[in-house]
Amino acid sequence: MKRVNNNYETMVEAIEDLKQRGYTHNFNVNDSGKLTDGGDSKTYFPSSVELHELHRFEGATNPSDMSILYAVETDSGKKGTVVDAFGVDGSETISKFMNRVAQKQFEVGK
Repeated sequence: MKRVNNNYETMVEAIEDLKQRGYTHNFNVNDSGKLTDGGDSKTYFPSSVELHELHRFEGATNPSDMSILYAVETDSGKKGTVVDAFGVDGSETISKFMNRVAQKQFEVGK
């Protein structure tokens, strides 16, 4: 059964669970607006990526220290995560990218 978004207490807990479920790559979005994997030269356009889950977190000591964790899968089958700040400190590049990917996180049975 698929997990419901935002059901983790900490980002560490979320990342560990996602890794156990196959989301092992640490992705980032480069300045050109493409998803990259630090260990690979391949890049992905938003049309080549699906968003499976997203989780938002507030810092334990500072509520304004907010972050968001995206669990994604590429059309080549790579699964991994993208981490970004949430709110005013968030990356506009990551936000624009994620707004353009297919968002499958709410589909039942995915």
